[in-house]
Amino acid sequence: MLPMIHNLLIVDDESIIVEGLYECFQQLEQTTFDLHKAFDGEEALEVARRMRIDVLLTDIEMPGMNGLLLQEAITRLWPRCKTIFLTGYSNFQYIQTSMRNGAIDYVLKTEEDRNVIASVWKAVSLIAEEHSMDRLLHDVRGKWNQVLPVLRRDYLLELLEGEPSSPESRASRFQELQVPLQPDALLHLCVGRVDGWPDNIRPGDKSLFLYCVGNIAAEHFADFDLVFLEAPSLDRFFWIMQPKARGLSGASADRGEVRPGMEADTEAEGFVHRSLEKYILGTIDLIQGACRMVIKLPCSFVAGCHPCAWEDVFTKYNQLNFQLVRGLGLGKEILLSDGRDFAPVQGKSSAREYEVKQLAQMLERGDREHFTSLFKALCTEVQSRDGIHSGKELELFYVFTSMFIMFINRRGMLEDISTKVNMNKLLSVHEHTTWDKAVCFFQELAEKLFEREDLESSTETNAVIWKVQEYIRQHIGDDLSLTRLSEIVFLSPYYLSSLYKQQTGQGIVEFINEVKLARAKEMLSVSSKKIYEIGLELGFLSPSYFNRFFKKMERVTPQEYRNLLNE
Repeated sequence: MLPMIHNLLIVDDESIIVEGLYECFQQLEQTTFDLHKAFDGEEALEVARRMRIDVLLTDIEMPGMNGLLLQEAITRLWPRCKTIFLTGYSNFQYIQTSMRNGAIDYVLKTEEDRNVIASVWKAVSLIAEEHSMDRLLHDVRGKWNQVLPVLRRDYLLELLEGEPSSPESRASRFQELQVPLQPDALLHLCVGRVDGWPDNIRPGDKSLFLYCVGNIAAEHFADFDLVFLEAPSLDRFFWIMQPKARGLSGASADRGEVRPGMEADTEAEGFVHRSLEKYILGTIDLIQGACRMVIKLPCSFVAGCHPCAWEDVFTKYNQLNFQLVRGLGLGKEILLSDGRDFAPVQGKSSAREYEVKQLAQMLERGDREHFTSLFKALCTEVQSRDGIHSGKELELFYVFTSMFIMFINRRGMLEDISTKVNMNKLLSVHEHTTWDKAVCFFQELAEKLFEREDLESSTETNAVIWKVQEYIRQHIGDDLSLTRLSEIVFLSPYYLSSLYKQQTGQGIVEFINEVKLARAKEMLSVSSKKIYEIGLELGFLSPSYFNRFFKKMERVTPQEYRNLLNE
């Protein structure tokens, strides 16, 4: 993983100071800096308006906007920017003012370059500390109580939507999110719906009404551990509950506890379950009445009177929702239980919703390996005996059809992909004689989609690399900072740096140096220009820097190289 790129802005009204420091940082062997320079405060502020500034290295005494005013202006734009002040003399008042304004260091121009470099690295260390995992986690913990209800709701909703979990993982998450439920005990689930909101309800009041419903439920089920949650649509809600230990007569059986002789006590156990069912249904009847009378909110409920395991909560949730939608009688203020003899909802078949959702996400991400694995797992669960035109096979076929059509349309692939596959086989189940043949078709279609995405991604990536390289060749003496190069391809500097390294095996600076060296050798061999003129044309700020660069790359100076050519 590449290090973070830091934008370093060097500012001084003395050009020799700016150029010297710029060259000094360019020569560093290991650097994460993208260098920028300015020769007064106004010019520096213009640079800061165009890009993020991480470290500001600036003179204090400058005509017009001085360093202190520049620091204030840039900090307003980039509050996390670290400022280091340069000055030609020690002034205690300046030091105090700069430190009060948030400067991290103060360096005299008479000090050696290594002291300036050390101060800049100190700034980089502070930035790294601010972005460290420990620091971020510390900040999150400070706000934990604010985000905890949201995290708890989202996690429990994921369980209801079928996300796989183990007792161990639930135990860990329950403790972390302070969920007052047992991760390995049976539970009861109740699904509710608001049948009509008040006519004069104001924006934001729906959550307040549902909060009141939750309080009523918690008060009436005082002998239960209960978590009340709103569904995202705000007209649905549900709660999960478990009898408190010994809170109800015989309720310990519902917590998964096994007592001596329980196996033989089936009659007593049946009585407990029947009593608990009556208790739950009767209590929800009271809750429904309280909602109607106290907060004037008509609600329907389907009660999960029969306990279920956490592993079956997805199936139970779908069953209760099915009963709520199907309803009975007037369709308002319904009160039903899972004890009614409704057609069962098959969690595995209607569902696999969570897995299918994951499958679609893998297709969108181009995650071929995991897509293939999950797709095979889903298809293997369907053992076709009655043909493909009914039952689970038919349902899953059109689930896959919908997923692929949505993907193809969003990518604008329809015309292209129609020339490669028989679209009738995607749209009609009657084009397939067996489930296995349909599966093979979907696998081939997925492979073609992945191949097309890979080709497009590769083509686009190659175009970006070519554009960057061509720009470098055409502007070898101009600003070739990572920030400037990222602007021409509309990527962030960090991402461009990572992408270039991944695709070419070398860094952008290495490529720039190769082009500069090749151009320098060419000009030395065919041009009569002086050495310093060639250096300036190639973007070297001083003859000495050009000499050092060339000798490091070729082991001879530019003049020695020219002399060898003329021998």
